[in-house]
Amino acid sequence: MAQDVRVSTSLLPKVIVSVKEPLTASTSPGKRGRYDTAMVYLVVAALVVRIGFMIVLGSYRFDLPDDRSDVNEQTLIARSIAQGHGFSSPFSETDTGPTAWVTPVYPYFIALVFKHYGVMSWNSYKVIQAVQSLFSALTVLPLMGILSLAGSRRSGIGAAVLWAFFPWFSRWAVTWIWETSLSALLVGCVLWYAVWLGKREGSESGASARHWIGFGALWGFTLLVNPALGSLLPITLGYGLYERHRHGRAWLRPAVAALAVCFLTISPWLVRNRVEMGHWLFLRDNFGFEFALGNYHGSLGRGWGGKHPTGNPHEFARYRQLGEVAYIQESTAQAMRFVRHDPGEFLSLCVKRALYFWDGSGMEYRGPVAAYWLPWSFAWSSFLLLPALLISGALELRAWRMFFLTIALYPIPYYLTHPPIRYRHMIEPVMVLLIAFAAIEGGAWLVSRFRKDGRESA
Repeated sequence: MAQDVRVSTSLLPKVIVSVKEPLTASTSPGKRGRYDTAMVYLVVAALVVRIGFMIVLGSYRFDLPDDRSDVNEQTLIARSIAQGHGFSSPFSETDTGPTAWVTPVYPYFIALVFKHYGVMSWNSYKVIQAVQSLFSALTVLPLMGILSLAGSRRSGIGAAVLWAFFPWFSRWAVTWIWETSLSALLVGCVLWYAVWLGKREGSESGASARHWIGFGALWGFTLLVNPALGSLLPITLGYGLYERHRHGRAWLRPAVAALAVCFLTISPWLVRNRVEMGHWLFLRDNFGFEFALGNYHGSLGRGWGGKHPTGNPHEFARYRQLGEVAYIQESTAQAMRFVRHDPGEFLSLCVKRALYFWDGSGMEYRGPVAAYWLPWSFAWSSFLLLPALLISGALELRAWRMFFLTIALYPIPYYLTHPPIRYRHMIEPVMVLLIAFAAIEGGAWLVSRFRKDGRESA
């Protein structure tokens, strides 16, 4: 349905305050069918691009001069599972006992592939990278879905084209055996679901209990993939509940239903952690260690690998001797002593990490990023984000506040710990969405304004 765009007086000059320009999003069956067809074609195109990178570069061999990882906590735990030793040993082939360093979904997925195609073999990596490429390609769907609900299908196509073909957004699917691409897809999905709930609450019937239960189940699965995305749960839930309240409907029962289902989804893993680790742990236990990895006197704020058990034999021996829980507790205590004794240095590190998260300078810390990924685009997309936020807010993009809070709140844990560049990828679908909307709808507004001025002057 077409909607009016009312430009906010607080964000753009007064000269454009009075404009009302309809977004082009007809709901006629023909146009809807063409949009759905475009979705399918763009998902296929995005998948072909990513599989093409994998085949042409041979990235599954992990022998390129590039920042990539095939041996890490995810794959080592998966090795342990595939070899019958259970969810354990995140840092070495040596058995070090059960772990809660990461959540279960992705290690079990990798383990399944290892069992069928060989532990840490090229065939396994081909399969994993192909599936990760599919996750990345499917991210086209929430991009187009959100912008269709916002009334701007042309922006949805623009965002999907950018996501499908720009090399940077293909990178993580074929360079890291990690849940990065799945996490980005899930961020897009939970935001899409929240926008849909909000719009549904504005209809005559409203969202049903089944819809809110589904939202809770999606969030439960998301947390089992990547607990770091949990900061977005109150944002997305709050948006849907606000829309329900705004349309005069009771919001408490849907909130309780969604949260209860979310908790039920994650509860088996919580019970497992209590039994295996001897303590109640919320999903995973490594935050204190990650905090210590970036916070000590003389730190660069980037998480020095020399203090990590995977790269430091002394740290690995200490981890093995103390056990995971005690090791993390001791590391956390060291970091907290640093914060108490040197709060100014800690604050300075937090500021540096905020810059690292957005400017891409963290690429200088790990191995070089290959030029064909266009690493310069990391900083440029950050630079474009600010005007995109302002323009999207001024044009009253549906759920703009939710997108703004996503961008603002998600990085905070990384400002406090350390900010590897792949962690930004989880919110890059939101960045692409905002940039495409601002460029296309903002450009359309400028064109209409110039034409209007031309007719008036004539």
